[in-house]
Amino acid sequence: MSKEIVLDVHELQPPAPMEMALDALDKMTEGEYLKMIHRMQPFPLYNILFENGFKYEAREGDAGFDIYIWHAKDKATEAFIKQL
Repeated sequence: MSKEIVLDVHELQPPAPMEMALDALDKMTEGEYLKMIHRMQPFPLYNILFENGFKYEAREGDAGFDIYIWHAKDKATEAFIKQL
């Protein structure tokens, strides 16, 4: 089972959400995923994710968007997220 790391940034102003997400991703290991709660889709972050070997899935959530981020090579975590 994959481990969820929750990062709620929906009330923060830029650049804090981006900085906090990048810091969390830097510490994240295989088998973990980041659930980022944001009031909008962080489009600039998406390019950074792809360039650094991550995948993401954005879904509408209570506070705006729930963005799930995991290592692209981590197929087990990807399958787990798809089932959420």
